[in-house]
Amino acid sequence: MTEDEIAQSSAKTIADMLDDIPGVEVQNDGSQGLKRISIRGMGTFRTVLMIDGQRITEHKSMSGTPILIDPSAVERIEVIKGPASVLYGSDAIGGAINIITKKHAERPLQGEAAVGLDTSGSGKTASGSIYGTASGWTYRLNASVENYGDLETPIGKAENTDFSSRSGSLFLAYDVNENIRIGGTLDTYDLDTNSGIQVNRDTYDDFYVKVPEWRRSKGALFYEQKNVSDYLARVRVDVFHQKTHKEMENRVYLSPMPTMKMHMDNAADNDLKQSGVSIQTDWTLGEHYIIAGYDFSYDDLDATSDYQNLVKTNKMPFFAGDQSLGHYDASQTQHALYVSAESPIGDTVKVNYGVRYNWVKGDADNLTYTYTVANGQTYGGPTTSSSHNSSSDGKAVFNLGTIWYPVDNLALRASWAQGYRFPIMQELYIDTAMGGSLTYANPQLKPETSDNFEIGARWNADHILLDAALFYSKTKDFISTVTVGEDISRYENISDSTSYGLEASVSLRDLPLNFEPYTDFTFMRRKNEQDGGISTYDSGISEITARYGVRWSGNHDGLGLHADAYAVSRSGSDEVNLTTGKLAQHIGGSTTYNLTAGVSFGPQKDYSLNVGLYNITDKLYTKSGSTYEAGRYFTVKLNARF
Repeated sequence: MTEDEIAQSSAKTIADMLDDIPGVEVQNDGSQGLKRISIRGMGTFRTVLMIDGQRITEHKSMSGTPILIDPSAVERIEVIKGPASVLYGSDAIGGAINIITKKHAERPLQGEAAVGLDTSGSGKTASGSIYGTASGWTYRLNASVENYGDLETPIGKAENTDFSSRSGSLFLAYDVNENIRIGGTLDTYDLDTNSGIQVNRDTYDDFYVKVPEWRRSKGALFYEQKNVSDYLARVRVDVFHQKTHKEMENRVYLSPMPTMKMHMDNAADNDLKQSGVSIQTDWTLGEHYIIAGYDFSYDDLDATSDYQNLVKTNKMPFFAGDQSLGHYDASQTQHALYVSAESPIGDTVKVNYGVRYNWVKGDADNLTYTYTVANGQTYGGPTTSSSHNSSSDGKAVFNLGTIWYPVDNLALRASWAQGYRFPIMQELYIDTAMGGSLTYANPQLKPETSDNFEIGARWNADHILLDAALFYSKTKDFISTVTVGEDISRYENISDSTSYGLEASVSLRDLPLNFEPYTDFTFMRRKNEQDGGISTYDSGISEITARYGVRWSGNHDGLGLHADAYAVSRSGSDEVNLTTGKLAQHIGGSTTYNLTAGVSFGPQKDYSLNVGLYNITDKLYTKSGSTYEAGRYFTVKLNARF
């Protein structure tokens, strides 16, 4: 995804920008401002997220790693679909997303600014940056703000879905000579967001998740040298330290029957500190291109949780139950060595192959106090429990692929790759009660492994651009939650999970009047199999998603013009509980119609105005089962470069 596409987009988050890419699914859990990415149906925990090649991790979450960066700071986004474990390590079974921030400059003093409005949540955005290059130095200073109210759906406001963010970054680099560059970055992203329930009002009398602060702050240094020798084309060393602080409050009020009320409140305060080092070398040995490197990371989690589970009945006019206070001190260390290479065979075939060895070790110390609570008071001394757990694993993964160019403009590809995922700390060590149910950790979990196959073709000629891929993935020891009691579950290695599907993108170009019909299409299925239990394709995935429409671009009197009329369709989905076999969630299919347009102007087209009208028919639909998506809404965004 290019810088121009990002500038034209009115998306609230980076995840929203990727929603229409074949094989990519955005999950929001009832929140506008906090969204995660799943690739090829593998779930959010199996997508690696990186900013400038450095990972964002999340070890205490029921929903995966969010993308905590503002779109205005981004130059381009690289999406790698399919297993990328050889280059990017654990968690890249589904794929990887690398967000490249803006660093380029041409003059000593330049600037950018943008403002936007979004009626879906009374949203307002503003961003600005100053950057330049002189005497070997390159710098960029960026800042942005976002403020959104509750989401406006076709049936009214979705309560507790507002969010706001503040972000800033500084990039500074010095070119020692034409081959050596050193530099560093500082950046922070501070999010205040809420999640609510609009769809399942019959389930919860009162439900929300409030996150008054989810802040990511990072400092990084790098050294890069090119043309080191006739064989060593490049050396890159990166060192970074990142801290993520999260405060969370979850309220669940239930009335399961007229004579009973249940009150469950949870609170969490987590600090996750990440330190990492990566060394990458690029080699050219004749016609062979080789990448070899070493990665190290250390994640340190300091987390506290407060959980209350209280009940009130007609015979007991006050709330009574238990309160649990827990403290968790956990860490995870990873080392990895990898080699990836590309070699030609004749003039029409290229072969790529690689191997990575991962070694992971985790430790956790847990201390929990449990009190009896009645009428707002605690009684008696607490029951104390403590535990220490550790686990480690080492695994080598391989990949092998080939690209064949039988004729001009046609490329055929085939690949096999292994995937590997070590469990996060929450799955291994930390019990959680977020969402109104209790989920137990499991220190006996085994890492996930997978074998993945893909064949594809790309044709780019004669007014037609076609790219299609068939994929198949078999994951062993797939980690999922399994029901072990009423509103109680535990992380387990279910037997297998199998995903397969077809992705295709087709466009007709260079037609009269510059019209370009296009479609992006995905067919996908995933089967989950519990060891000795249920086997089902009802895994909560939309089997068919498609975006289709007509784009147009042109110039008139020095103005650059573009427009896009398109529809987005999704089939419905069912999700079955792997323990009981009962339907856990049903989401209906939907089609929305949208129209975007824009104009760029100025001597160098440095100014642009982009508008969009979305969900034109005011369709009532949901993608998450928590809240409905926005009804008919309008966006406008003004960009300027100087």
